[in-house]
Amino acid sequence: MSSEKLSFTEKIVLAVLEDTPKGTLNANRVLSRIPPEAKLNNDMVYKALLRLAQIGKVEQSSKGQFRFKHPPLEIIGVIDFTRSGDAFVTPESGDLKTGDIFIPKEWLNHALPGDKVVVEVITKGNRPKGRVEKVAQRNRRRYVGSLDVFENKGYLIPDKSPFNYDIKLDSKTDNELDGMKAVVEVYDFPQNSRNPIGKLIEVLGKPGSNDTEMHAIVAEFGFAVKFPEKVENEAESFGQKIDKSDLEQRRDFREILTITIDPADAKDFDDAISFRQLDKDRYELGVHIADVSHYVKEGSHLDAEALMRGTSVYLADRTIPMLPEILSNNLCSLRPHEDRLAFSAVFEIDAQYTVINRWFGKTVIHSRRRFSYEEAQERIVSGEGDLAEELQTLNNLAEKLQAERKQSGAISFETDEIRFKLDPNGKSLEVMVKKRFEAHKLIEEFMLLANREVAHFVKTKQKPELPYIYRAHDAPPTDRLLEFAKFAKLFGHSIDISTEKNLRKTLNKLLHDVEGQPEQDVLQQMALRSMAKAVYTGKRSDHFGLAFGFYTHFTSPIRRYPDLLAHRLLFRYLHNQEPGISENHIEEMAKHSSSMEQKAAEAERASTKYKMAEYLSAHVGRYFEAVISGVTEWGIYAEIIENHCEGMIRLSEIRGDRFDYYENERKVMGRRTKRSFHLGDVITIKVKTANPQTRQIDFFLAED
Repeated sequence: MSSEKLSFTEKIVLAVLEDTPKGTLNANRVLSRIPPEAKLNNDMVYKALLRLAQIGKVEQSSKGQFRFKHPPLEIIGVIDFTRSGDAFVTPESGDLKTGDIFIPKEWLNHALPGDKVVVEVITKGNRPKGRVEKVAQRNRRRYVGSLDVFENKGYLIPDKSPFNYDIKLDSKTDNELDGMKAVVEVYDFPQNSRNPIGKLIEVLGKPGSNDTEMHAIVAEFGFAVKFPEKVENEAESFGQKIDKSDLEQRRDFREILTITIDPADAKDFDDAISFRQLDKDRYELGVHIADVSHYVKEGSHLDAEALMRGTSVYLADRTIPMLPEILSNNLCSLRPHEDRLAFSAVFEIDAQYTVINRWFGKTVIHSRRRFSYEEAQERIVSGEGDLAEELQTLNNLAEKLQAERKQSGAISFETDEIRFKLDPNGKSLEVMVKKRFEAHKLIEEFMLLANREVAHFVKTKQKPELPYIYRAHDAPPTDRLLEFAKFAKLFGHSIDISTEKNLRKTLNKLLHDVEGQPEQDVLQQMALRSMAKAVYTGKRSDHFGLAFGFYTHFTSPIRRYPDLLAHRLLFRYLHNQEPGISENHIEEMAKHSSSMEQKAAEAERASTKYKMAEYLSAHVGRYFEAVISGVTEWGIYAEIIENHCEGMIRLSEIRGDRFDYYENERKVMGRRTKRSFHLGDVITIKVKTANPQTRQIDFFLAED
């Protein structure tokens, strides 16, 4: 737009057009709206209109017809790409009430995923469309792919990228790296370049090897395998054993029976249980958590690294820890027959298994026995073996706590956990569903108890409330509940969403009724999708799914940063100290931790898909019973019942018919045969292909 000065006549004419939001005006009509005192004529107005059009203040839609030219609406926001290569920009402010702005791929103007961009809104309405004017802030994002190197000039061909560009490396590249999998950080996309520019960060190895592909998944979701040298050095400075000075001002539990119950292949033990009978009618239960805050101090390199990572990442065949192994597997691991520092929640319980008193504080413990879940379960069921009586009493308490939660309306989701049997090279030989025992639930209930009671203590300690970090879970959005209720009705189940009490009751009834049925996983997954996501926050403490008014994460500071923060704040409040951190800073860390948790979950799913594809690649041509887990206009997704491996049957490959997709009924139906496939139907499939590197599995319908 021109910034030229306007004459008196031009200013008046422009004001008239600006005040006419719809339609066009000619010179005569403009003149009719100007007061006679201005002493203008038709010729003066027409000349003013022509000049205003020339300098871009108005536009001439047809000869002699003019209208005000509104300045373009510009929005600043972050750009995110779709699989097709188009993009959406989420505005920073609420300037555009309709939400995200659609950006066609031809209007991206060299923007890259995650960039902060200035967008000119071209069309408004329910689906606003825009054009990227400029990149305001470039997002330095890392991509994983294969290197293409010729004469020391290198490019990265991304494995998965929403934009159709190879990334040009900014320096000479060794020709021997051609074909290797690598990580490249993109930092620029010059206007005169056909490719984004990136820096080679790490060479992962030869594509297809287990280690390479797992490291690629870690890098893809923004996690690092190695720790910086300064972080490792700081961790090693604590030595291998605790010092006598570390025991000062700690409550001593070393003479009280303390045990750990963990998976048989566990390497770190971040929680332990102590138990003793105080008298005929009273017990003492201690939930002891590794005192990570004793070692990881605020402002340290360890603390900064742990905050950045946010969480440990649990892949199908390995763990990428939040803290270096010297801490996570040694000093902060509550190993048997060794003194260990803990932060504990200790509960006094009466003969009816009701908590009548609680204490929180730093302790020193000595675990007498490490149980696997299987060993603990054997003693609970048989009543035989060492500590069988104590384990049975603990199990009775856990069952009482679980019954109380169910009575309060806690939602009883029981999702299957997938495990893989691997050969010495890490190749998947078998996909197994992990069994859950009472021993699992015993530990879970005690962790829930500690988390709830810590949150209750802090939340109610004083007014105004003390700043703290909580694990909150919203009630499900009504629109999602309506959608799920319709879906459940297709399977003959009724969900009453009229009140929260009725929702809890009918949803739990559904989850109980479908247990062991072919449609169990489909209905349970749809129910989970209807729920809000649990997040970390400093703003509220209630948890809908658990039916708790107070809840935090206190029990895993080895692997979750929010738990470490919860420990630090609780210690200060127990000693009547100031929090030392603002509510806003807590909320920033909470949001970052929630984001990293989500990325870790996505990385875990990607590693599981990789291992599933690897397993099925050795079973191409084999038949399996499967349940339909998804229906789209292009294909049917089916999950093998015995191992939960999921693949797709393309509708175009089902012989003898063409299929239409009915979204409301979650089905596809053949035009000629009227044969239909619904969510939850049991079918027989044949494995067509399984590609571990793309993590893609395809099936045939068995009869075809």
